[in-house]
Amino acid sequence: MKNQLGKFEKDQLLEVVTVGAGNASSALSQMMEKRVNIEVPDAIVDDLENISSYIGDPDELITTILLKMSGEAPGFMLLMLPPQSALKLAGYLTKNYKKDVKILDEMDRSALREIGNIVTGNSITALSKFLNISIVQSIPEVVTDMMGSIVDSIVSEVGEETESVLVFRVNFSVEDHEIDGKLFFIFDPTSTEKILEITDDKLNK
Repeated sequence: MKNQLGKFEKDQLLEVVTVGAGNASSALSQMMEKRVNIEVPDAIVDDLENISSYIGDPDELITTILLKMSGEAPGFMLLMLPPQSALKLAGYLTKNYKKDVKILDEMDRSALREIGNIVTGNSITALSKFLNISIVQSIPEVVTDMMGSIVDSIVSEVGEETESVLVFRVNFSVEDHEIDGKLFFIFDPTSTEKILEITDDKLNK
């Protein structure tokens, strides 16, 4: 499998992710009644063992809303936020944010899982339509841990073989709330090969 994206492939895939992320940010904006800003996404194809450096500092404590993707393009979606951003986001939605609280309670986790469903659901729908394949998302999990530990758990589940994986990254922030985070799509080697082949076929028709 090739280990890089051609310019046209990358542009086409990023356009689809931008549409999905835009739909997700609009839904989150309506929930919060605040503008949610997203940056132009980025994408790489690299060996599985190298994705940790692309995602971030392995020693950073991070709150992650994690979903598995199954169906025709298995992989993972990660919505990563600094712990304080996660607390603010959950607290705003539950209307129960307390500055002196440092740990998510069950109500906070429920709110974050709902956010995960909305943000990732919109993005997956856009990708599924573009690729004309079925992608199903799992129920979200909420985990606070070192970023390296979270990424290692994903790598071990995908497999230790150094095959190429496709990773999308979208940065987002909530206006006036000092809330920021990153959304990652990580497609396993089989999915990556399929997605690149479908994109090639679409662009060459």
